[in-house]
This record gives sequence, structure tokens and C-alpha cells, in this order.
Amino acid sequence: MNIFILRKFLLVLFFLVLMTINVKSSIKLVKRQSSNIRLERSNSHSINRDDQPVRFSSQTLKKNKNEIKLIPKQNSVNLCNGSYIKTNGTTCGLKEIMIGRCNEYQYLKRGLYLSNTTQIKNCSKLYELFESAARYKPYCNMNMSTYESYFQYALADVNAINRSLFWSGTYTLAHDYSNRGFNYITLEDTLAAAMADGLSWCGKENDPQGFDYVSCPNNCADNIWADDAFWGLASKKFAEKAAGEVYLVLNGSRANDQPSFRNDSFFTKYELPNLQKTGQYRVKKLIVLLMHSPDRKVVERCGEKSLITLQMRVQSYDIEYLCKDDPEELILIMCNDQLEARECQIAKHVLRQQWDKKLFGRSNANYHSISFLVLFSKW
Repeated sequence: MNIFILRKFLLVLFFLVLMTINVKSSIKLVKRQSSNIRLERSNSHSINRDDQPVRFSSQTLKKNKNEIKLIPKQNSVNLCNGSYIKTNGTTCGLKEIMIGRCNEYQYLKRGLYLSNTTQIKNCSKLYELFESAARYKPYCNMNMSTYESYFQYALADVNAINRSLFWSGTYTLAHDYSNRGFNYITLEDTLAAAMADGLSWCGKENDPQGFDYVSCPNNCADNIWADDAFWGLASKKFAEKAAGEVYLVLNGSRANDQPSFRNDSFFTKYELPNLQKTGQYRVKKLIVLLMHSPDRKVVERCGEKSLITLQMRVQSYDIEYLCKDDPEELILIMCNDQLEARECQIAKHVLRQQWDKKLFGRSNANYHSISFLVLFSKW
């Protein structure tokens, strides 16, 4: 009897020791795992899904009822605080950047774009007009009237006479030619556009910040006007402010033989139809500067294909039309970026000869004739 009781006691003691060991091991495991836990931003790209509550089916609940999981909250981390994280959402510091650009434009660049009689705009008010149009508003609910108040205030009392420069498929060349407003004025050289150029933003409902800093939609299938809500209206307003002679830089060497004048371009949709055709600040003449990229196929010339369509449309507005193929000043700008192109090498040779005549009264004929022969031997 005593032996039986002793055996039973030892068996109970053994189980108690075993349980103690398991508990200690579990505690160590939890501690080790907790040191590896990181709060990571969700990779979700769906704005709508972020706003929806998480739901589980009854089968999922039964399957996972004994599992403990840490579920990070999508909006628990402010991506614009601390270390910078690159996203495709709203630009961090949007407000500060836009107000800073506004002040810089008006007080440091005033001589470039504004006359002495142009009224200074209140930058805080201007940003508030912008913010009230976008903040808390779903991106795909925007339309062409969303930013009307912003542009109306930003462009009040502004008219670009004989200096407006439009572009399509020639962004870099056109802006090099405009020289940031010194020579001509592009849309991006206006206060309204300069404040937002290169920035990203999209509103978000039921969010403390009102902007989505994680992900903005690339397009809105159910609302085609949302994608053009800002820049489409900006183009329209810029065209309305153009007067006198205006310029348009087009690409006559587009890839895949695309036309220079396209029906789906911003110029065709928003700028050309909104040029002023009557009144004191009407557009009298449109001058097309048709450029052909070095070492690229010539797709169109003035008076050909889509340029004929453009000419007919411009003249139907009772606006004089003129087209120039490759003006010299633009050739020099293109060759500055593509100096090794065949055409640019020839231009470089001729330019060097003329510059030598200026410096020395004659060109260095021996040196340049050899260079010229070497150049053509490569063709």
C-alpha cells in the first residue's frame, strides 16, 4: 500500500516538473519572438479597401480561433514624420512647399512674370483654396470645376501678351526655350501651376489628415474628368490668358510615326479651343515651331498630314497661322543635349569655323578640314 502511494506521488511530481519546464520554455519563446516584431506599412494600393472594416467568414474564425496575431493598423503610422518613405501618395510637406513656392514666385521672380501693377496674391489664402478643393475629397470624385476658385484667384489680372508658349510632346525643349519665363511663358511658369508642378496629392475621406500619403489612383475608370481635374483646368485657364502672338512647339519626329498634332493632347482638348478669339486680349496669330530630333526619322513637316488639320482648325477660329520647321535657336538647344548626333556634329563644325573667324580673323582650316573628313568617313 505504501509503495503504491509513493509511486502515485512520484508520478504527480513528475508531471508538475514537466509542466514547469514547458511554461518556462514558452515564456522564453514569446520573449524571443517579441524582439523580432516590427510594425510595417501595408502594401495595399486600394484606397477604398483601406476604409473598409475587416470582416472574417465563420469558417475563418473557427480555423483561427486559437491563434494570436498582431494586425497592424493601416493609418497608425504617419509616413511624413521621422524617416522619409517614398510612396506614390500625396507629397509630404505639400502645404509648406506650395506656400513657399508662392512666396518665392512673387517676391524673388516678380520681375520675370509680373508687371509692377500686378496684384500680389495672399499665399495662405491661395493654398486654402487649393486645399478646400482637394482635402477629404476622393480623387475619383473630382471634375473640371473642382479647382475653379483656386485658378480664378491665382490668375486674376494676368495676361501673357506675345509671350505664351504651348507645347505637346516637347516638354524639355519647350521649357529650355522659355528659359523659366525669361523668354516666353509656359503653363508651368504661371503662379497657379508653378505651385503644384511636380507634386502629387489626393484627398481621403474619414482621415485625420485629409490626404492619402500612401497611394493615389493612377486613373479613374468611372470618371475620365478626374485625371484632368487640375491640369486640364490649368491648361484651359492658361489658354484664356494668352493674347497677341502665341507659340506652339511640336515634335515632328515622334516615335511609332505618331502625328505631331494629336486629338487626345492637352493642347487639342483644353488649350486650342479656349484661345480668346475676340476682345482686347484676343489671340491674333499662332506660330508653330515644328522640331525634328537629331538622328531621328522625320515623320511630318510643316504643311503635311496632321499639320494641315491644325492649320485648318486654327484658321477656322479667325487666327493667323504660321509654321516653321526647325528654327535655328531651337536647333542649338537640341544639339546642346545631343552633341554627338550626326547633324549636331556638322553644326558644331560650322559654328567652330565662324567662331575662329571672330577670334582670330580666320578659321583654323587645317584642323577643321581634317575633323570634317574624319566626321564624314564615319557615315
